Amino acid sequence: MGIVLFVENMHCKGCAQHVVEAARSVLPDAEVSVDLSAKQVSIEPAPANPRQLLGAIVDAGYAARITRQEMDADFIARRSAARARLDAMNPHMGSKGDPNDPKGDQWFTKIYELAGEDAANVPWAALAPNSLLVDWLARQDVRKKRVLDVGCGLGDNAEAFAGAGARVSAFDYIDCAVAWAKRRFPDSSVDYRLADLFAPPKEWIGAFDLVHECYTLQTLREEMLPAAARALASMVAPGGRLLVISSAREREEPQTTPWRPLTRDEIESLAVDGLSLTAFDDIPQQGCLSRRWRAVLSR
Repeated sequence: MGIVLFVENMHCKGCAQHVVEAARSVLPDAEVSVDLSAKQVSIEPAPANPRQLLGAIVDAGYAARITRQEMDADFIARRSAARARLDAMNPHMGSKGDPNDPKGDQWFTKIYELAGEDAANVPWAALAPNSLLVDWLARQDVRKKRVLDVGCGLGDNAEAFAGAGARVSAFDYIDCAVAWAKRRFPDSSVDYRLADLFAPPKEWIGAFDLVHECYTLQTLREEMLPAAARALASMVAPGGRLLVISSAREREEPQTTPWRPLTRDEIESLAVDGLSLTAFDDIPQQGCLSRRWRAVLSR
């Protein structure tokens, strides 16, 4: 698998050569190619620690960010097989979900346990930061801000915040996911923890300048959203913000679980306990990516 970077201030062939040299200082055996007109650098294979790669390019004087992870045919085939296998044993695919596992704890734990060390077996593991987060971060200054990444999975979004200079805490309620993130980023500054959104550590209450939630809410049953909204709001500091990224649907569109795209009304319902909606982006379908929302709620 490869990785694609966008290098904002790469303007000429000399810039491109400097970026290539920086990349090869970290990955001497990698294949590095440049599309100067698009300001993109493709690297094959992808690094185990993207932050080290980005740091080398930044040290060379260039602003780089990950735009996507290129997945080879074998990875795609393994992921397709995993999706079919997991769907066949998924009790949450029914309209009522699993009453004995309302938050999906058992189901998501099983996914990580069956995955072994192969990220292809974790359907939502993109192995790169979410593109809507990357785009948002490019226009923000989060340096020295305290950021919480909710439902961190394998850690890519948390590492994007850390790479932008934030002081990051990240959690998942599946211990296998937290352990995997720590293995992927052994030198990370991120404080990875096992925690529960509905019962966060007391020291997190009102503690974060930015709370980031990406695709976690849409795995919850509809009746659980009010409690989730209050939990998210409780961790936003005075003057802080909540950033939410979600798959999108209209109210009349059919729902599926656990991958239940949220409606705009559900996004707006997150404005509780002093939060108000201050930015809302409706991102249309782009290739294989479905329509999505990106919203900011501020205190």
